[in-house]
Amino acid sequence: MDRWVDKVAVVTGASSGIGWAITQDLLKCGMVVVGLARRLQQMEDLKEELDSSIRERFYPRSCDMTLLPSVKSNFHWVEQRFHRLHVLINNAGMMEMTKVLDEGNEAALQRVIDVNLIGTVNCTKQAYRVMEATMAQGEACHIVTVNSLLGHMVPPHIPECGLNLYPVAKHALHTLHEVLRRELFPHKLMRLSSISPGLTRTDFGGTPTDDEKRTCEELIEPDEILLPEDVARGVNFILSSPPHVTIVDLVIVPTREKY
Repeated sequence: MDRWVDKVAVVTGASSGIGWAITQDLLKCGMVVVGLARRLQQMEDLKEELDSSIRERFYPRSCDMTLLPSVKSNFHWVEQRFHRLHVLINNAGMMEMTKVLDEGNEAALQRVIDVNLIGTVNCTKQAYRVMEATMAQGEACHIVTVNSLLGHMVPPHIPECGLNLYPVAKHALHTLHEVLRRELFPHKLMRLSSISPGLTRTDFGGTPTDDEKRTCEELIEPDEILLPEDVARGVNFILSSPPHVTIVDLVIVPTREKY
């Protein structure tokens, strides 16, 4: 990770869970990190908990991934403040505990698509605009998207777990990366990677019912669920790979997860 020291990274969904774990790891590796999330105050509070040696390299910013103007203004701020961008971690995501066929859940289903898929598209486009100038200066760039095991398959053994359009959006992300790989191929200084964790202990989903909790817990023993730090180590591995190596898609799951 030495070559990323003093380089600039943007991490979306940085206010908790996987995003915050990745943010801390990148800061400890010497990077400057801009955290984007709706919960600005939560990021400000977390910043105060950081060691003084890295605290001032973290820049929390309020951003709503469902609103294109919010995304654009934040990347414009990055461009104006740092004049470059080297790493984008597309991590922002959410899940709603509902079924596709439930009545009155149209807004919830739309949020799942807007945050998990469209938000990633918009952030990638805005980051690429800044990264083009960075690469023109001879500096390498890397885009990493936090996908999911559910971007590769839909578990048949948890039919009542309220997955709805979440795996649909994550499957779309998997295909999006193949499209982007072709579009970005001419850029010799750009790498594109995806990391797909299995069941991870985070709070990004909605509030499940008791029945949904019981059904989801059948997926794996609770003490074997991945931690956000496990995913952060995976991102570190991707970024620390030598320039001639691209980790295209890293899938990490709890040892006994059924899939």
